[in-house]
Amino acid sequence: MAETVTTPTTPVVAVTDCPIFSGPRKVARLGSTLGVDLGSQDMALAVSRDNRMPRASVIVTTAARHMIRISKGGEKIEALAVYGSVSDPTLHPDFREIAENLRDLRNKWFAKAKLCLALDNPHLDEPSLRRVLSLFDRVYLRMEWGTAKTFTAFTGRKAAEYTTLMAGLSSAENLILQTRFLKGDGLDNTSDAEVKAWIKKVAELKPREVHLLRSEKGLGKKVKSLPKAKLAEIAEEVTAKAGVSASVHEADSILD
Repeated sequence: MAETVTTPTTPVVAVTDCPIFSGPRKVARLGSTLGVDLGSQDMALAVSRDNRMPRASVIVTTAARHMIRISKGGEKIEALAVYGSVSDPTLHPDFREIAENLRDLRNKWFAKAKLCLALDNPHLDEPSLRRVLSLFDRVYLRMEWGTAKTFTAFTGRKAAEYTTLMAGLSSAENLILQTRFLKGDGLDNTSDAEVKAWIKKVAELKPREVHLLRSEKGLGKKVKSLPKAKLAEIAEEVTAKAGVSASVHEADSILD
């Protein structure tokens, strides 16, 4: 059973060194952003001994403290960005409750801010999890594969999960796909066939936008990204063949 979460009704001194939160700070794609890390590990107040993700009550209460402090200090937030530094946020057992509470806090304190979600390795097997995506204004989904084989190579997950994930995303209306085209150390989605298969999936999902990322962050020296000029060509091809706006970005994360 999901734990009951209550939000403080009076201002509380912010926990400025809480590892769950970062910012607010200016980032290239979102503006002034407060980051919320659902996937941080080894918290003193974790879900359980086996699950080291932070408790929902800790996340929501601390979010309220930060947002009250920021608002009363006269600062502005343009985006509230939920992500997972170690584990994908969709793996949190109270993902839905946290998302609902963060949406309510956003509505109360920064109504014009975008509620964003960044998914690098999403687990959306349950229909209830897929419905949570509708709570967010923007869902930034990493999708670097157009085939089950490439999905397995990039994520280590079973091919059957690829089919489930693609089917689950087919009805999402707030997707922004993030893609790196990489080659090296057992990874390769840069061939003409792979790019063609990926564009076909983009056309099927019909996201709001596609962001091509020129980054090899965290993958080692042997892994190389396609050059910026080639990514620009792919962006043009996506727009022409899938009817989706595409652009090239240097930063790997929406928080960079």
